[in-house]
Amino acid sequence: METKIDWKKVIMFIVICGGLIYITESYLMSFGILLLLFVVYDFISKKAEQEKQNNEEE
Repeated sequence: METKIDWKKVIMFIVICGGLIYITESYLMSFGILLLLFVVYDFISKKAEQEKQNNEEE
């Protein structure tokens, strides 16, 4: 399975993480939120790809 990385999303998530570090002053919380962003993004993109494939089959 080939993983494609959208570097624009990665940069956006890192900027969000940097803002959270500035606001909360907690690296662990910001890192946890960054991981959650990647998991949710991956889940949503896989779900959208599945639905696109289902629509093509019909």
